[in-house]
Amino acid sequence: MEIVTSWMEKGIEKGKVLGKEEGIEIGREEGREEGMQLGMQLGEQTGTAKVFLRLLQRRLGDLSPSQQELIRGMNAQRLEELSEALLDFDSITDLKKWLARV
Repeated sequence: MEIVTSWMEKGIEKGKVLGKEEGIEIGREEGREEGMQLGMQLGEQTGTAKVFLRLLQRRLGDLSPSQQELIRGMNAQRLEELSEALLDFDSITDLKKWLARV
């Protein structure tokens, strides 16, 4: 059986406090990094969708709000697929058919 002295108890308590503070700081840093990554991905996705909306509107005319919303909500892979498909679009009907498939 080990005898715990008062200075050992104080050391243990101090270690717990320091460990908790260090853990909180590590968690904050990891959270910041994840948040930055997510923000960058969302920003890139939003920018890409905005460019495609402009290209589609220039090529096909005005898009309906629902079409615009579908495009804004697409993930990066779908936007990449749209980038290839839009080169073949001749009319708004082509876009409607493509959107119906996704």
